[in-house]
Amino acid sequence: MSLTIRLVLFFYLSSNLSAKPLISGNGSISYHNINKEILPQNIIYRTKHLTGPVPTNDWWSSILWEKFSSNHFPHPLALDYDKQGLRIFYPGNSINAFDKGLAGGMPELTQDLIIATNTNKLFKEARVHDFSDWFVTTHLGDENNFLRLTYGHGSPFIFVNFQNISPSILFTSNPKIWSKSKNIIGLTTDKGNHYGLFIPQRYKWDELQSKKINASGPKSGFFSLALLPNNDQSTLKYFSNFAHNHVTNTHINWSFKNSDSTVVTEFKFETKAVCSSISSNNKTLTALYPHQWRRSKNPTTKYHYQSVRGKMKLMEGNSFKINYEFPGVLPSLPLEVKNLKKDLQNILNSKNLAKDTYWAGKALGNLASASSIAEVCNHNAISESIRTKIKSELKDWFSFSKLKGDKHFYYDENWSTLTGIPPSYGSAKEINDHHFHYGYFLRAASEIARLEPEWLKEKNWGSIINLIIKDIANTDRQNKHFPFLRNFDPYAGHSWASGHARFADGNNQESSSESMNAWTGLILLGQFTNDTRLRDLGIFLYSSELAAIEEYWFDINKENHPKKIKSPSLAMIWGGKSTYETWFSDTPHCKTGINILPIHGGSLYLGRFPNFAKENYEFALKNSNGKWAGWPSIMMSYEALYDAENSWKKWNEYGEKMPLDSGNTKANTIHWIENLRRLGQLQKDIKCDYPISATFKSSTGTITHIVYLSGKKSLRVNFSNGESFEALPGKFTIKSINS
Repeated sequence: MSLTIRLVLFFYLSSNLSAKPLISGNGSISYHNINKEILPQNIIYRTKHLTGPVPTNDWWSSILWEKFSSNHFPHPLALDYDKQGLRIFYPGNSINAFDKGLAGGMPELTQDLIIATNTNKLFKEARVHDFSDWFVTTHLGDENNFLRLTYGHGSPFIFVNFQNISPSILFTSNPKIWSKSKNIIGLTTDKGNHYGLFIPQRYKWDELQSKKINASGPKSGFFSLALLPNNDQSTLKYFSNFAHNHVTNTHINWSFKNSDSTVVTEFKFETKAVCSSISSNNKTLTALYPHQWRRSKNPTTKYHYQSVRGKMKLMEGNSFKINYEFPGVLPSLPLEVKNLKKDLQNILNSKNLAKDTYWAGKALGNLASASSIAEVCNHNAISESIRTKIKSELKDWFSFSKLKGDKHFYYDENWSTLTGIPPSYGSAKEINDHHFHYGYFLRAASEIARLEPEWLKEKNWGSIINLIIKDIANTDRQNKHFPFLRNFDPYAGHSWASGHARFADGNNQESSSESMNAWTGLILLGQFTNDTRLRDLGIFLYSSELAAIEEYWFDINKENHPKKIKSPSLAMIWGGKSTYETWFSDTPHCKTGINILPIHGGSLYLGRFPNFAKENYEFALKNSNGKWAGWPSIMMSYEALYDAENSWKKWNEYGEKMPLDSGNTKANTIHWIENLRRLGQLQKDIKCDYPISATFKSSTGTITHIVYLSGKKSLRVNFSNGESFEALPGKFTIKSINS
């Protein structure tokens, strides 16, 4: 053995011996990756105060990755750091709509004002000092001389603490000051946006000089800045009641109600009245997104802001609740379809050549769907063989045995993340898309759990599955290895794809349907392993993301997307814009289909609004000159949600010449379309008190209730239309009622 190899082995073994094992059952991961080229940057821009895992894939994550930051969008504000301080802009009055989307970002060198110092001191960097579920606190300066700024989703306020620094507010041109007292200023910038400046009585705001307002007084203290909805004196006075109630923590909790299939979600603010002589309460103000105020009973004020998500309504208080609707999911559609044996056998015989987590994951997703379909179609031997193949593939990924070249998972202690090796699409270097990649693994594992829950026990392979879950959706805020809900933004209501968010328009997500694929996997895993905590987590994520999809990707209510946009849906949601574009293609089937694929038993939500599905499908088809250039099985599966007969006709026109999509199979498509031909359309308004369920209505009026019951005991299930029946364990129970 050469000296070089011995040294590498020594370094590897010693690093693993010192690492605390994260796996308690079968399987193993790597704690050391010798391929430096694929690792994230080493530096994390945080203060010494902030220890433990930090959130990647958040709306503000660029602050951790850059010396200052990229534009980030807590909404209604847009923010960015540079050497001068914190740049602040309100995009609401300058949102631009065009045929492929809308933009309400923060143009380069454009701001309303900058929070800086009156000495014009240039800062060396911005660092994250603290964070909570949807707020962040940053640090400008050194340990003894600094500005600390706290802000978050929905808040019109920037809360500022300073030490040994005299702060200033800088402008590109002189603002119009329409209200001024010693401690409070109301002003309008040259962009036409209104702000309030609030500082305690021992300070005063100096007169506007040289495009600058200084805070005069002791060099350690605090103040607040607020985006105002208008320039009325009464509005300024109203905001002053809350200006010195600094938000110190934000916290979300949820609970699933089986009885009416809703998720009760509570958003809580903790505040500190830093100037009790001014504040008469401990409340704060927050602007609710459309998906929030549409589902909340908490009253809102008369004030609102505009954003790229639509109208944001201002609420006062320290908490509000949302009731999300959960529509139910299935492991597959339940009806037997003849003549699928050959196609299912072909799936079993297919070779998985993919070596990265995304494309290997898509292959695992195809196997998971095929296993359930084979069982439904009474090809039990094929189903068992497919499950054996799934387990073999998962074991391969879950067992690290070499220094390099094998498929495995690697834990990066610096960034507190689990990464599949080999990576793809920046999943290692930039921590991108983990929920997209791992969602397929989770859904494949759920298919094993459906019939072999013992395989997913902690002592077996459940330990490493739980590690993958924690990477994308950890719920323990005290966890030392993973951040809270890495990929999911609880206030925005949806996931983010980029690990670093270093873009002019903030973070982004295109494939909302692959988020739903991941959350479907969590739901089924939790249900089939009798882990109600995990199931309810999946239900919360699924239900929240569904609400966001229907608001911001699909605009079901036609209130959030300006009329100039030609497409019924948008493909990508950013912090500062929303567009009918993808990262990889300008073809209509990609721009529409990226929020449809993959097709599985958790995809039924796409048919909740058949008229919208029809409009969305026909727009894409028309812009494809009436024939799909790619992804035909995905698009025709989508069509089947509102017109399965026509979809079936088109499918048969292709015959054996049907090109297969990379994330779908012939068997899955035929089974899906034929089931919907017989079942009809999803009935979103009929709920069940058991989550693995769905209801359909055929063209003849037949109502069909479907339940897949896990476990070994029968259960009486109840539907909101008054139907009730005994569901049998370990199988689909189907009850049809003729009208």
